[in-house]
Amino acid sequence: MTNSSNIFLILSRILLFFTPSILLLSCAEKKVEEDSNIETINSSEKKHFKILILGDSLTEGFGVDESDSYPALLEYKLNTEMHSKTGKNYKVINGGISGSTTSGGVSRIEWFLRSKPDFLILALGGNDGLRGIPVEKIRENLEKVVLAAKENGIPTLLAGMKIPPNYGLAYSLSFSQLFPTLADTFDIPLIPFLLEGVGGNPEMNLPDRIHPNARGHKLICEIVYQALSPILE
Repeated sequence: MTNSSNIFLILSRILLFFTPSILLLSCAEKKVEEDSNIETINSSEKKHFKILILGDSLTEGFGVDESDSYPALLEYKLNTEMHSKTGKNYKVINGGISGSTTSGGVSRIEWFLRSKPDFLILALGGNDGLRGIPVEKIRENLEKVVLAAKENGIPTLLAGMKIPPNYGLAYSLSFSQLFPTLADTFDIPLIPFLLEGVGGNPEMNLPDRIHPNARGHKLICEIVYQALSPILE
């Protein structure tokens, strides 16, 4: 009986000794597994080449399904046509907000930079022009966005805009010329006119004659892709 009791005590002590160790090992393994999962997620995120498009309702896709907006179409086109050339996966961040002006872009760029984009497409200015905001002020705001991108080592593609002569021919000309001037100043590539073939074309726009329909967004996607693909290659 005594031997049985001693054996029981010995076994109990062994069990008490090893149980904490087993628990510690289990916790350590769980921690390693969690760290591994986090690393996998981060690694997966890093594999994406992220393109931020900072814009207004044209970029947001006002009046069309999200999947029909040109940023969504661009992401699909890049991953189906550019991936085989660069080996990269592409993520397009839609930074478009209806009614946004260049001053809104200045206030939002720092927040968007938190997503650590690899490339910026700057597509703002249309609303400024339609409101008659002084061209120098528009230029000043666009410069701030471009400089913020440059300070973070992010290349920029500038999308040019044009407006009807609602405020006079001199204003509309000055407005349209500010984009190539800005591109030359900062030595960045330029899309001469984001809405080439879309603006003013009833077949490419919603009934409001301002915002592109699904067909219009397809053409905008093609315009952006043709300007962007040589840079990415």
